[in-house]
Amino acid sequence: MNAIDDFPQARALYSVEAEQAVLGGLLLDNDAIDRLNGLEAAHFYRDDHRVIFSRIIGLVSANRPADVITVFESLQSQGQAERVGGLAYLNAVAQHTPSTANIARYAEIVRDRALLRETASAARKMLELVETPSAMKGAEIVDKAQSLLADLSKVGVRREPKMIAELMVPVIEQVDARHHSGIEPGISTGIASLDAALNGGLHPGNLVIVAGRPSMGKTALTTDLGLNIADAGRSVLLDSMEMADAEIVARALANRGGIHLSALLRGRLQDSDWPRLTWAVQNLGGMRFAIDDTPAMSLLDVKTKAKAHKRKHGLDVLIVDYLGLMSGGEEKMRTQQIGAYSRGLKALAKELSIPVVALAQLSRKNEERPDRKPILSDLRDSGDIEQDADVVIFVHRPEMYDPNNPDLKGYAEALIRKNRNGALSDVPLLYRGALTKFEEWTGPLPMLSHGPAVRKRGIAADL
Repeated sequence: MNAIDDFPQARALYSVEAEQAVLGGLLLDNDAIDRLNGLEAAHFYRDDHRVIFSRIIGLVSANRPADVITVFESLQSQGQAERVGGLAYLNAVAQHTPSTANIARYAEIVRDRALLRETASAARKMLELVETPSAMKGAEIVDKAQSLLADLSKVGVRREPKMIAELMVPVIEQVDARHHSGIEPGISTGIASLDAALNGGLHPGNLVIVAGRPSMGKTALTTDLGLNIADAGRSVLLDSMEMADAEIVARALANRGGIHLSALLRGRLQDSDWPRLTWAVQNLGGMRFAIDDTPAMSLLDVKTKAKAHKRKHGLDVLIVDYLGLMSGGEEKMRTQQIGAYSRGLKALAKELSIPVVALAQLSRKNEERPDRKPILSDLRDSGDIEQDADVVIFVHRPEMYDPNNPDLKGYAEALIRKNRNGALSDVPLLYRGALTKFEEWTGPLPMLSHGPAVRKRGIAADL
């Protein structure tokens, strides 16, 4: 007897009648196989039903008839006829089938009961995780439990191929809606030129890597973009493993209030600064911009906190500052650890359907080139970052390498060196360091010591 039979309420976890109706329907009409909608042998509760279903599917797939006699002979040749009750049981199943017309509904019942059994199994496994002594932390157990529940959604689900004509309908509807509404498909960064280069901004499910050498302003850029996004009414979570939350708040006040950060930190504000500070406090107070400055977060920490934040407050964009400061994982080599983090963040972006922006460091190789501009191979610690990312943006400030050139004061570039769904480009920006703020660059591009700064558009499409 199956363990489920030990419980009086267990009948709700399977339906022998529905399973028999599916088998009988297939024995009477082999063409009904097209109406099973992903039903598999594993969805049947009874072992003999799984065997019969598999044999029917095997015969039909081989373009051979599958009726009571042919299925019995096939099972007999494999030594399984007695296992399923022989010819008598096959004949009874076929004769007692109500109708082949409703086989899709019978199959749905079988799949539904399989899902209930899987849910009960997952519940037992979760209880075992909680009650069995182990070295696992509570957060790790919760994450495993969430994974078990997430896997339930895959039971009985099978994606079927669709004709392109059918797939075009929702795409055209989206294009038409965007055309008439004028709303871009992505989440606006608040910088129009950057949005244009990214096909409307940041896109759900994407992993965006923002990288640069130290002091280039990558944290300032991502924080600035996060504030812009939150100011537009969206929810942003910043995992800051490098800076304390008080430092992030001070930068945000300087950014929003147009106040010099040094004056703010030293408490040396001018009379004209106080109204701007008051406005900044009011502006930031209305934002859904959250900061978590826990140091050396593990991938599990990032995932667990992001999921909890989305449940409680909603979550549109997650910023992780930065990959190199994350910890944990089973990999021994640092390059493998970083690769595991980038893969995990990409999976999290898809799972939560949000853009995840992660910061990364660059090696010194770019400093050996005449133009000092970084390339993808400069990403530090792991080539997996380049592979996992949908978008890679390098923050580059030529004035750091040519400080005596007054034309370069404040000039910065967002170098888009990977753009899975668009062209590569160099986006010129104005960096107001005292305010830790990036803005549109206006006017002619400055001259660099090695030649003019050329704004490149449409270098290539990385598809």
